[in-house]
Amino acid sequence: MSSPIAPTKRNTRSAAHIAVCFFALLISAGSAFAQTEYESHLADAVNAQSSGNISAAIVAYQNALAIRRDTPEVWANLGLMQHQTGDHAAALTSFRTAYQLQPKLFVPLLFLGIENLQLNNRADAIRYLSMARQIRPNDPEIYMNLGRAYFGLKQFENASAAYRRVTELNAKNGEAWYRLGIAYLEMAESASGNLAGLNRQSPFFQRLDAESLSDQDKLAESAEAFRKLLAGHTRPPCTRSSFGLVLLRRGESSEAQSEFQQDVKSGGCSLAELGLARLAIEKGETDAALKSLASLWALDSGFIRAHASELTRGMTPDQIQAFDAGLAQPGAANLPPEAISVARLSLRGGRTLSAQGDDSQNQTPVKPAVLRFPQEYLTHGEYSRCAKSLFPTTTSPSRQKLSLLATCSFFTGDYKTTLVAARKLVSLPQGKEESLYWSILADQRLAVLALAYAGEVEPNSVRLHELLAESYRDREKYAEAEAEYKVALSISPNEFAALVGAATNYLQELRIELAHEMIQNALAQNPSDPEANYIMGEVLFAEHKYSEAEPYLKTGLTTRAELIPRIHALLGQVYASQGDTQRAIDEYKLGLPSDDDGSVHYQLGRLYQRTGEARLAAAAFADSKALNQRKQTTTRDTFGLQQKPLSPQN
Repeated sequence: MSSPIAPTKRNTRSAAHIAVCFFALLISAGSAFAQTEYESHLADAVNAQSSGNISAAIVAYQNALAIRRDTPEVWANLGLMQHQTGDHAAALTSFRTAYQLQPKLFVPLLFLGIENLQLNNRADAIRYLSMARQIRPNDPEIYMNLGRAYFGLKQFENASAAYRRVTELNAKNGEAWYRLGIAYLEMAESASGNLAGLNRQSPFFQRLDAESLSDQDKLAESAEAFRKLLAGHTRPPCTRSSFGLVLLRRGESSEAQSEFQQDVKSGGCSLAELGLARLAIEKGETDAALKSLASLWALDSGFIRAHASELTRGMTPDQIQAFDAGLAQPGAANLPPEAISVARLSLRGGRTLSAQGDDSQNQTPVKPAVLRFPQEYLTHGEYSRCAKSLFPTTTSPSRQKLSLLATCSFFTGDYKTTLVAARKLVSLPQGKEESLYWSILADQRLAVLALAYAGEVEPNSVRLHELLAESYRDREKYAEAEAEYKVALSISPNEFAALVGAATNYLQELRIELAHEMIQNALAQNPSDPEANYIMGEVLFAEHKYSEAEPYLKTGLTTRAELIPRIHALLGQVYASQGDTQRAIDEYKLGLPSDDDGSVHYQLGRLYQRTGEARLAAAAFADSKALNQRKQTTTRDTFGLQQKPLSPQN
């Protein structure tokens, strides 16, 4: 994993600003000690810091403290200087002394949190940062570091709350949005594992499995999973319509129409109407599709914002052109301008829902509502009104009301309320599976929104675009990752990390020629970089140039520890191709920790067969089969999050 977005630099800027305030305080305080040696050392410290000579400033502060050790501000300033040099242990000692002298001083508390975080003392970091928060409850620096500390302790819900607070204090903080998105992904992944362990036969598990396969464009497998789910007696809302959308992408329009119509007849699923509108577009009946959209928008504009991509996903260029032309017609079937804008954003792959996840920002005022019971609102497709009639719920809500609240809030795009309902469902009898289901869906949607918004608010941040790309790549969303790498390289064409990342992304897509071009450009700038050499080895390996790959792979052996077993496995294959069986066996054995699908064990088993070691071969083949089965199970359990998302620690 790549390192997170330069938090140390952000802290350094904060330190520099805080230091200026302290310097002013010290000078004014020191005027009472004119011509004293103590004052002289403080003046030297201020001058050294002002000129950027941090080392000299540290010495001057230490000289001052050798004369007087009872001034907390001096200890705090020494700590700030030590922090800027990266001497976290020394800074921790200085800030601790300042805190002991004056427990209510903000700077020592803040930086005791930051330094403990740098030293991986996360529980202590949280303790000090929480005390700093009591003094300055609206300081975003506190919440950013709290988020990092909670994330490192795998307390992802607390981390998300901290990062969300940063976005509330500064909606343009791209790093906070990025970290918030990753926290949501971690929560979704954790809930996925819990649901898999609880009941793999649950209709909620089966629905998520079918959706995950659809997201991976495994449409045949997804359709089969949906058919199995529909054969049962219970299923989550709009299952038939979701199946119909998969059938549409498979070109099975007639069967898709049947599924949509069944959901229309049952009521409560506007996704069915959206599917029928998509069918109308495919038939060239654009006006009919636009009228349907206008009706749905009038009922619940939040639903259209949240699900517009279902209408436009997989459209052919001709369909896109026809639909766009229809939207440009005067009147456009009474669609309001805002609805037309949302539809066009969706056609271009843009974000159509508020990143804040606040239902009020996603709803367009319409005519006064007819008073109905919540279930009636749901049946009519008025999801926002349904949710508002249920929330806030009573102190002891029933499972039926919470299920209804989760459904309505999700379909109107109010995912925060969906999470509230899900967290209450978990404590009710037979409510845990449904709770996990809605939690996974809401966390995933919130993650996507946060990550998309991160790139929007800091469009010129190369590092942020690199991290966004890597997070997409880790979730096997290679097209989205490619787009982010292209943005990063358009800002800085020779950005080494972006070139290596883009090469890796192309390699995972098996677009070997582009991967080769990118990694060559990276190596031209830094030919000795171990990770770039490893990627070049992978590329040459994919081109079946095993002997050429060997020197790059050997150079790569000094890269990150988690990649070393993979390199040994590749070297094993190099030596096997050269007929050097024993050397290949030795390398494969070192590469076993990288084997997540059984392939390395299988190759090792074949070599053992060649050397006549039948018992070792049988054991390797058995391990290979077990790993392969586990890989398939794990892939299904995480519902589209096949790999662990990018997880910044500090």
